[in-house]
Amino acid sequence: MTTIKDVAKKAGVSISTASYAINNLPNVHPDTRKRILEAAKELDYHPNGIARNLKTQRTGNIGVFIYGFSGPIFSDVLEGIRQKLQENNFNIVVSSGKSSANLLLERQVDAAIVFDGELTDDILLNYAKYGFPLFVLDRKLQAENIYSSVIDNEGLVKQFIMQMIEKGYDDFAFVSGPSDSFNNNHRYEGFKIALKNKGITHHEFIESDFTIQGGYNAGKKVLSMAKKPRFVYCANDESAIGFMRAIKEGGLRIPSDIAVAGFDNFYMGEFISPKLTTIGIDHILWGKQVAGVIIDIVTNQKVKEIGHPQGSIIMRKSC
Repeated sequence: MTTIKDVAKKAGVSISTASYAINNLPNVHPDTRKRILEAAKELDYHPNGIARNLKTQRTGNIGVFIYGFSGPIFSDVLEGIRQKLQENNFNIVVSSGKSSANLLLERQVDAAIVFDGELTDDILLNYAKYGFPLFVLDRKLQAENIYSSVIDNEGLVKQFIMQMIEKGYDDFAFVSGPSDSFNNNHRYEGFKIALKNKGITHHEFIESDFTIQGGYNAGKKVLSMAKKPRFVYCANDESAIGFMRAIKEGGLRIPSDIAVAGFDNFYMGEFISPKLTTIGIDHILWGKQVAGVIIDIVTNQKVKEIGHPQGSIIMRKSC
């Protein structure tokens, strides 16, 4: 059986240096690390996970905890995180639900990226208090070892709606996501602030759930209204797509009868007619940036500035 001693001998380094490189620890020159990893590959050497964890107190795993596996946003953020972690020889452990809490409580990952509002603050704070770095996305939680990156939902929606008012729209509706959603609530705040700033005192509020079906149901509700809003802002693109389908089935035209816009820049928005106006976030890039910060922390590198994802208004044909 090949041992770490064999790898060190083939690479021409000490056993400790070989161990540092294989366990992705700092203080190994990149050229030396590359030589050691190539030697390990040639010898088909794989470290014993249990023994490695006892020695280094590290698993080599980064946990990514999400609410669910459906929807384009989670998949894009995950893809960005995956790319960055694998480039740097870290494993990605993706979890949802009860198993997420167990992984954190048992500290089975070296760091955590949390995109799940159902994981309680107590569980996250307990994990961080042991010195493990934890990154929360679209959530505000302050404590030692906890880092945060949030989309400027409120500011972006406020900017967009004010532009629409300046364009001449003055009769609005808001199709919401889930009432407990951080993103939804901040987007709604930005929507209301924009109306208030422009002196508009009334708007329709339609409850939905961030899904195409939910948006479709919201569209049916609007069709039943005696006085229909001229501009409907949907809290995400999926609900906007469903909403547009219902409106067109009802015989109304977009945007001449009802203008529609969303949030996220979901790829399907470019393949419907008319193309959907939206607010875009590069979620893959966001995932890469977050993973990069986590890697710096875990490997004791100087942490780069922790930025927030940039958004932009993407004007198409739906308004």
